[in-house]
Amino acid sequence: MTRPGRKAADRRAAGLRRAAVLAATALVATACTASSQGKEAEATPSPRSTAVSVAERACKNARIHWGKIRTEGKLVAVSQLVRVKKGESAADITFHAIPVRKVTAGVAASGKVPAASVFSSLERHMSLGGKPLAHNGESVPLPGAAGFGTADMTGKTGDYLSVIGVQVVEASFVQGCAGNEKTPVYGTVTTWYGKTQGMIKCGRDTGTSPGFREAYDLVCGEDSQT
Repeated sequence: MTRPGRKAADRRAAGLRRAAVLAATALVATACTASSQGKEAEATPSPRSTAVSVAERACKNARIHWGKIRTEGKLVAVSQLVRVKKGESAADITFHAIPVRKVTAGVAASGKVPAASVFSSLERHMSLGGKPLAHNGESVPLPGAAGFGTADMTGKTGDYLSVIGVQVVEASFVQGCAGNEKTPVYGTVTTWYGKTQGMIKCGRDTGTSPGFREAYDLVCGEDSQT
């Protein structure tokens, strides 16, 4: 026959054993969770470390890489319309120069770049067959007070005008990190080449010279005489 006191002691011992088992299980679960979280943190890099690695790859050298390059012929200056009638004396006709737009070479960038190197790189990249690109700060020269000069129009009839046009270039670029810089520099170059000056007659094909068609549309109008 078992004593009541002995039974109570056995129950207390069994309870202590169950509590110890539960505590040990909780500790193991906590350790596994912490280990799993540590592995996930180690496997997934932070956004900051990713950004640093991208910058490092882009900054391996200071080369200039070119993106989209767009070339468009544009009108720079035009004269007034000169109308010569049949049999009219027109030995000394002056064509005045009227500016239409100012075209100046320049570079706009997210940071400091050596402008001379950027323009030289673009010139090599475009391979224009010896035609030089305008460099930083260089504008298309316009005629002075004498305008386009005078011309002997004797024997001619119709409407005439003088034109100056150029090929305008716009090109995007990125330069890898140079010197102590930590990030690449992005920018756009605007420049020009192929200045062309000439005379056109209203009612005739203007050809492909840059800006000539634009001059025709501006000056000749619908009532021009051929």
